Amino acid sequence: MRIFLIPIVGALLSSCNSNPAINQSPSQFTKDTTAILSYLTQNHIDAIEVTTGVWLIIDSAAKGIHPTFNDSINLKYTTRSLADNSILNQLTTPKHFVLDSLLPAIQVVLPLVQSGSKGRIFLPSDDTGYNNWIFQFQLTDVKDYQLKLDTANIDAYLSKNSINAVKDPSGLRYTVDALSTGPQPSLRDEILVNYTARNLSDGSIVDQGNSASFFTSSVILGLQIGLQKMPAGSTFTFYLPSRLAYGEAGYASSIQPNANLIFNVKLIKVTRH
Repeated sequence: MRIFLIPIVGALLSSCNSNPAINQSPSQFTKDTTAILSYLTQNHIDAIEVTTGVWLIIDSAAKGIHPTFNDSINLKYTTRSLADNSILNQLTTPKHFVLDSLLPAIQVVLPLVQSGSKGRIFLPSDDTGYNNWIFQFQLTDVKDYQLKLDTANIDAYLSKNSINAVKDPSGLRYTVDALSTGPQPSLRDEILVNYTARNLSDGSIVDQGNSASFFTSSVILGLQIGLQKMPAGSTFTFYLPSRLAYGEAGYASSIQPNANLIFNVKLIKVTRH
């Protein structure tokens, strides 16, 4: 079934019309992305392409929780024109938003950012509806009550089973079962893994795969966070709160809404890109 390869962000990608042919001519999209790449190169900005034509750089990383797609967030931002750096819009006092009320491309990017962090998103006109933008932001707060409930349930499971797990600020919990010394993947890298996924509630297997290959950025959010902590050759067990997995929607019949998951993962290989 390969649920591992079908992240929540996939739903957002499919709904945000990220294919340039849908909203504008391929030639205009090419001009936009060329302009953005030129800007990044000239200004020595090491941004990652999160989805087609949309780049992110974290300028100041914090250790708060990640927002998920119906979350209440507080955000400060300045929107600038890429062409001349002029300010198009600015909000200097944090304002309350629901994440899914923002531009679709921003909805895709912000779940990768931890509360308290500052960053910039580079958007082509296809996503803004106007021109190429720089969206400079600070994610000041995330209010995710389901995540708090999830982590309380996971912590109770760990305590009951005498499992001493590392507690990541994102809500992810993990154990290091076998530690190696290979490279750790970034979001832009391709990885090769063996994995088994289980429901936390009853231990039933919902998915497994051997020698599965994909990009770190293509998996569910909790695994994006966790995999970047793994040196190649290592085996970790990840305890994923539902808000970092399949959330309120669940997946197929095997993963119920708000289901917490356990992933046992061996990272075989990292290929740099």
